[in-house]
Amino acid sequence: MNGDSEKSKELEVSLDSTSERTNLVKSLDILNSSVNDSDKVAFIKSYIATKGASSVLIDVKSGGEHLTKLSKEEGDLINNTKLYLKQRRDWSRRNSPPTYIKSLYSKNEQNKIDELFSDVLPIVRATKVSLSDHDSSVISVKNGFRATTGQPETSDRRVLFFRASTTFSYGMSDKNTIVSQVQKNINKVTDNVRVENHGVLGMNLLLAMNNLVQTEIKQGDIIVFFNFDEFKNVEDPDVFSIDLNDVDRGGDFFIDLNARHCHYSPKGNKAMGEIITNKLIPVLKSKSEPVLPQFDLDNRMLCVLEKFKYFLFRHTAQALESCEMQSYLELLDQHAIDNEGAIGSVAVNCNPITKGHLHLIEHAARSVDKLFIFVIEEDKSFFKFEDRLHLVAESTKHLDNVIVLRGGKFICTELTYPDYFDKDTTEAKADASMEAWFFCEYIAKTLNITKIFLGDEPKCMITKQYNEKMQELLPEYGIEVDIIDRIAMNGDVISASKVREFLASRDFSSIEAIVPKPTYQFLKENY
Repeated sequence: MNGDSEKSKELEVSLDSTSERTNLVKSLDILNSSVNDSDKVAFIKSYIATKGASSVLIDVKSGGEHLTKLSKEEGDLINNTKLYLKQRRDWSRRNSPPTYIKSLYSKNEQNKIDELFSDVLPIVRATKVSLSDHDSSVISVKNGFRATTGQPETSDRRVLFFRASTTFSYGMSDKNTIVSQVQKNINKVTDNVRVENHGVLGMNLLLAMNNLVQTEIKQGDIIVFFNFDEFKNVEDPDVFSIDLNDVDRGGDFFIDLNARHCHYSPKGNKAMGEIITNKLIPVLKSKSEPVLPQFDLDNRMLCVLEKFKYFLFRHTAQALESCEMQSYLELLDQHAIDNEGAIGSVAVNCNPITKGHLHLIEHAARSVDKLFIFVIEEDKSFFKFEDRLHLVAESTKHLDNVIVLRGGKFICTELTYPDYFDKDTTEAKADASMEAWFFCEYIAKTLNITKIFLGDEPKCMITKQYNEKMQELLPEYGIEVDIIDRIAMNGDVISASKVREFLASRDFSSIEAIVPKPTYQFLKENY
């Protein structure tokens, strides 16, 4: 580490200034520069090894200042950066690219230049930076990840790519990204390896490390860190170097090229995909079981990454602090009186409320003097928030010590726990630390909550990780966590998804058996 007091002071000033995007970037740049590149590389290799996975670090000697024997087209790209870079937004939006650019694409894609070069901007999702979702005829981004074509339906191993625009493959259709090319090549050798694109535009190495430690890494996975600028400053035998002077480039290898950086054409991505695949195949074919190393990770680097997560979350939270957060805290203040004795809480989505939810709530109400029920407000469920809130209130009227409140923007939302609504992504690694921190610092302190109740969820990884993080962090704030077993009927666990399944087939007799009366009446009247 080479951080010093000067940089620490500079960082604090940056963090305490306004919440503009430029200040976030400045803060993260300061934090990034406070860490030696060699320390970053060492941490990446160690962290991946502790997961029983393999790391492949690739540097590319690229950019016009390095290339020799330039083709006529490459020389034109370097000498006309104004046309190919600065004016790209204009000609792409008009669908009237320069002749050279148009010649790089298939006839079908030549008519979709505006889509190929459309902006897919990075966004902050709680403590990670990912891509904003996007859907066009040539580019698909879902749940923050760019689509990779040719992925097998089932797989035994994965290859995960981290980098910025070259991994994302700016200007390319899904089928022509480097990652899709690698998937295509691997499919010729084996049909059980899934290649994933974790590229985010503008991603530096520390940002990639932040995303890495919040990604589920499995034993046997291969993690590729591709062409980070920081690799050029490190002498490490494990960093594999690709010299573009050794590649048969021809005159159609790039879509842009300046002194330091470049983006590849469909042909360029195909060639790079082949080179990378040749590096990966021996690793994939290795039969030896990985030996999990017995050593502690660099605590200094872990501390830096924790700060990194905090800065990202703080940036997002500040955007809401002046209005929505203040309004929500004022709502809580209205219920902060007479909160003596044991005060508990439960957060529920109730999509819709079932007898399973009611079992949890009634158990919680018996265990405390006052119980706050927070209904998750994010409208990403089958039933609208207002309907879910109303049904919870109606179904708990018989409980005198219960108060039903909306969850606002701060309980299981895109701000505090964006992974909550990605439950279909069963292999996701979710981090509920910011959800826990906000709850403890603001909600629990305001309402004097000393105990929370959670429903056990053995089948859903996202909910399971949420419960585990709450069990880990809340006791540090003096808050007890009680996890309640779910109840079953006729051998099946009662769930809201089962209600929605019955509703689709209009099986109201089965619905009536597993929901409170207000829910049953609402469904009969409205569906």
